[in-house]
Amino acid sequence: MPDPLHNADDRRRYANALRLASERRMAVLTQQLVDGQISLQDWQLAMREELRRSALEQYITGKGGDPTHIQATDYLALGPELKSQYQYLSKFARAIDKASQDGKSLDFAVQRAKLYAKSTQAIFWQSAIPVRLPQYPRDGQTACRGNCKCRLRLQYEYGDGGEVVATLVWWQLSPAEHCEDCLTLARTWNPLRLATAATQESDLAQGIALMLVESPELRPVAHELYTIYEVAHVEGQWEGSICS
Repeated sequence: MPDPLHNADDRRRYANALRLASERRMAVLTQQLVDGQISLQDWQLAMREELRRSALEQYITGKGGDPTHIQATDYLALGPELKSQYQYLSKFARAIDKASQDGKSLDFAVQRAKLYAKSTQAIFWQSAIPVRLPQYPRDGQTACRGNCKCRLRLQYEYGDGGEVVATLVWWQLSPAEHCEDCLTLARTWNPLRLATAATQESDLAQGIALMLVESPELRPVAHELYTIYEVAHVEGQWEGSICS
């Protein structure tokens, strides 16, 4: 990571550079799979690690690029997004396995793998915007999915005491061809006004569940983790809450 990035455009450009680097790493991994140099299982494990790395890089960049400013709750907030990405990756692995069993070419896999790197850039926007939005560029909700070329611009609305009471968000189109979904968002988020809100408990719960799955040594103190973050839970719920 470079020195803290105070300019929003600098953060966005650096997030793009990180995404391109992740695309290259995922392409290399997948080409190794296609060439028979690594097994499907090893590829999937390596892709999961790359997804974790890319997600964390994008999140830190959205927060300004200084990892020392990332709190434990920030890591937990990555849980829901990573869970979703792992599920998509498992489906992708099954598609590769079926194509291999059927004797079909696996050349499609390299380009498809790059889309996973593109999708993690939605985390940059989630991190950079201090309120929950219904969707973000490259989060897969628009017709262009991970290929979205849009960006977000925000301003703050202040109260009488100088505190931030709302965030104004514009969905901006870049000089490119856009899908109808993005064109509609550009018209309706002009701007979108959202009051500043705290992290939702459900996100924390899913984040804790992910951490318990990824770090089994923490399972004996699972109850204490939920208590620390004041999140309600059912005993043992983490065992089935994150699945491939």
